[in-house]
Amino acid sequence: MPIQQPSLQEDVQAFLDARQKALNIVKTTTTPSGQTLDWVPLDSQIPSGKIASPPAASPEETLALDAARPVKAVTFELDDPAVERGPAGTVPILRPTAAHIAALLSSKTATKVGGIRLNRLRPNVKPTDPNPFGYYHSSCGEDVNCYGCDLYINMWDPSINNPAGPGDDHSILQIWLQNYDKPELQSIEGGWTVDRNLDGDTQPHVFTYYTTNGYTQDGNDLGGYNRTVNGWVQYSNSVFPGIRINGTSTYGGTQYEISMKFQLYKEPTNGQLNWWVSVQGIWMGYYPASLFNGGIGNKAEWLGMGGEVYSSLANPAGTHDQMGSGHHANDGWTRAAFLRNMRYQNNLNGAMSNYDGAPEDDTATGTGTSPYTIDAHMNSGSSWASYCYLGGPSN
Repeated sequence: MPIQQPSLQEDVQAFLDARQKALNIVKTTTTPSGQTLDWVPLDSQIPSGKIASPPAASPEETLALDAARPVKAVTFELDDPAVERGPAGTVPILRPTAAHIAALLSSKTATKVGGIRLNRLRPNVKPTDPNPFGYYHSSCGEDVNCYGCDLYINMWDPSINNPAGPGDDHSILQIWLQNYDKPELQSIEGGWTVDRNLDGDTQPHVFTYYTTNGYTQDGNDLGGYNRTVNGWVQYSNSVFPGIRINGTSTYGGTQYEISMKFQLYKEPTNGQLNWWVSVQGIWMGYYPASLFNGGIGNKAEWLGMGGEVYSSLANPAGTHDQMGSGHHANDGWTRAAFLRNMRYQNNLNGAMSNYDGAPEDDTATGTGTSPYTIDAHMNSGSSWASYCYLGGPSN
């Protein structure tokens, strides 16, 4: 009699059981939107129990607001003191969705391959470039020795899976930090995303992602989203990768934004390097540089900022998935999405310079024109310094 193979559902449950067993969970809570949080002691995430210390400097500068372009900051569910939390000394770890675990375990990979060929100026460009099938980008890119970056990202609630397809589309505004010191591409990414498989809904969420191996495989200490797999070390007790974002912009009306910063920081006590990530001025957590065995653990060599849309349609050219507001870059203020005050860190001491990225659109399918656009203003001389508008596909 043939041995019956376990079902994908059983594999998903086994993955989740093993993950839960590996965490020292002292309390589990549920947020108002239904996210399940497992609270673990801060120092239990590292075998040695020695959690790194974040940079002492304030994560983002306080920039003068532009009176002609007023913006509001987003909020999060854990900003409300009435929302249940774990005990003092614990941090929240978001429990992943079954759909994302299933994608991770099946042949239909959950790996975020959209960044694999994003930088067209990288070494060894192949004829099949620019980008993997189904991925669209409107972004800026700059070859630069980079030890961090920061910016403000406009918040929207884009429509995805339009027209209906397999249902695993996503829409993102984000940062890419990439490196080519090793034979394989390495990347650290972050921003906000709308992705039903990843988050269980079609609302915007903070995300982080990393790959040590050119997007070829996700897994513990190899790469993956948020804290689905090992790699990310959670530091904040209020903001975490995967947290739902409250506050989205309205077309022609109130504009919301979120600030984000990445910083490669060397601890003065032991010289350990870590890639720290802050959101809204709060150090959220870090990726240990040791994950990368050199490579991006020492510095990034290319920095991208912009938008990414993935369409799962057999012919992605038919997608109406929205990037940002769903309106093109030339629609401008209060109508198209923006990234503003884009900067990069030019040394380990934290010195910042204005970003000077070159704008690019791509079709990802190799034919036709992109339904998404970008309008970049580097070193503009305005209070927004280096900024861009971007989005699509509708006018």
